Amino acid sequence: MKPATITIGVLVLLLAAIAVYLLAATSPVPLPGETACTLEAKLCPDGSYVGRTSPNCEFAACPGMATTSSGGGIAPYKSGIRGTVMLGPTCPVERIPPDPACEDRPYQTLIIVFRASDPVHAIAFAKSDAKGMFAVSLPPGEYVVGAGESNLPQCSQLQTTVEPDAYTDVLVSCDTGIR
Repeated sequence: MKPATITIGVLVLLLAAIAVYLLAATSPVPLPGETACTLEAKLCPDGSYVGRTSPNCEFAACPGMATTSSGGGIAPYKSGIRGTVMLGPTCPVERIPPDPACEDRPYQTLIIVFRASDPVHAIAFAKSDAKGMFAVSLPPGEYVVGAGESNLPQCSQLQTTVEPDAYTDVLVSCDTGIR
């Protein structure tokens, strides 16, 4: 064999080895015990939404109890969060005395509930109705309630406590940005 043929063969083998190494080094390898699920949501027949949960990233079960079209829930709890979403200001200038046409208005939007200990993974979704009202059935515990489907209007996030056999009332304020 010619030395040039041997040199080309060695270079081809070396390049192939480097390519295999680079592909293996850049491939995501899941860590043992960790599962990363996508943030997709599934619309349930009752109008609520459920997300994916570990360990297999399957969608959580849709609520088994009957709920209104404005709410969602996790069955079979007799506790949870209910509230109203209000949008304001609606006029660029505050007047004294206040102008009734400029009062905050109910806001129909997506409601997202997180455990206070895990504000990244949503555990319940609901939709406020035309009157801004919503309800979500939850077990007793600490929760963060958020609202809105985009950056504007900017809605506040509220931390609240759900007691056994009771619904906690909240008022979620969304800022229109009008000044």
